[in-house]
Amino acid sequence: MSIGLKRIIIIALGILAGAAAWPLMELVLSFQSLFPGYFIFSIVQGALFGLVLGLFFGSGEGLTSRNGKKLGHGLASGAAVGVIGGVVGFLFGQGVLFFILDKTSNYLAVPVARGIGWALLGLFVGAVDGIRVRSLRKTAIGALGGIIGGAAGGAAIELIRLHFSELLMIRAVGFILFGLLVGIGYAVAERSFSFGILHVLNGPQRGREYSLSQSSFFVGTSSSNDISAEGYHDIEPRHIRFYSKRKELYIKDISGKAGTKVNEEPLRGERLLKYEDVIQVGSLKICYLTE
Repeated sequence: MSIGLKRIIIIALGILAGAAAWPLMELVLSFQSLFPGYFIFSIVQGALFGLVLGLFFGSGEGLTSRNGKKLGHGLASGAAVGVIGGVVGFLFGQGVLFFILDKTSNYLAVPVARGIGWALLGLFVGAVDGIRVRSLRKTAIGALGGIIGGAAGGAAIELIRLHFSELLMIRAVGFILFGLLVGIGYAVAERSFSFGILHVLNGPQRGREYSLSQSSFFVGTSSSNDISAEGYHDIEPRHIRFYSKRKELYIKDISGKAGTKVNEEPLRGERLLKYEDVIQVGSLKICYLTE
């Protein structure tokens, strides 16, 4: 699967997340009078909305790589981070709203304050995959994309609500637009800060592409690797590591056995990679390409 198609799937998951969150939020709104106060109501709203978005965005890598273990980890981390992000975003938005309303009566105060809360939710949701792989760089990139998409999506939701508050379906449009823009923000940020892509040249994964957006990227037969080389021969559970140094990409064999090659030359120690270098690990061949 190409990187472009993966990113389209992520954006599609954002749209589906917004669509799935809408009926749930309508259900919560219908029971608002039963809550003991608006504070608790906001927590429940934020937790449920964040949960749905976290589950959808957290499933992205597992679905696109067809890796059940990554899917499970992604759903778990997505759910946890999404709930936290939803609660923080909704409560922070309310806090900012009360602060702004204390200072001004401008009609834009509500959408601006709540937009800040939506941006925070986007930040958490965008960071899900980086948290899953424990990569600070990927977490930061995802958070940046999420906060940009979340701010844009949140502004759209609040402006739509401000002008079309009497229409039920408008909230659905707003939520779908929010998910769409968070997905786009994530995709744009990942592409902008990626070191390039790894394109698999042969075997069961021929044609698949992987974005190098994190500081360390591992290849081996274990399913916990960024590229799981199951179905290939003469490869250790964790065989090679790609990593960034001084804004350049290096490769190192960490298997303890000889055999890895770059452009048909044996790999000894670490090596600086150039675009279109071909790496052979056992029976697996990978090409390093620019985005």
